[in-house]
Amino acid sequence: MEDINEEWRRYGEAIIGSMAEVLGEAHEEHHPVLLETADYWLSLGLAIALAHPENGRRLLHLIETEEPNRKELEADAESFLKEVLE
Repeated sequence: MEDINEEWRRYGEAIIGSMAEVLGEAHEEHHPVLLETADYWLSLGLAIALAHPENGRRLLHLIETEEPNRKELEADAESFLKEVLE
């Protein structure tokens, strides 16, 4: 098993990369709060998806009602997973 610190580093880099546009528009002093918020919501989404997969799907359809946007989000999710876990 890979060192947890290496996995955590890759996760952190993936979060920062995913949030690059948001961070670029925010004052630097707000970056830690923005990243902590993103981490929380990602963790919450994972917990929902694991415990309640059908509700996870329902929430995704609620958040992204348009099919092309949902497909783009799903592609972004695949990229994120590859960046962190592979």
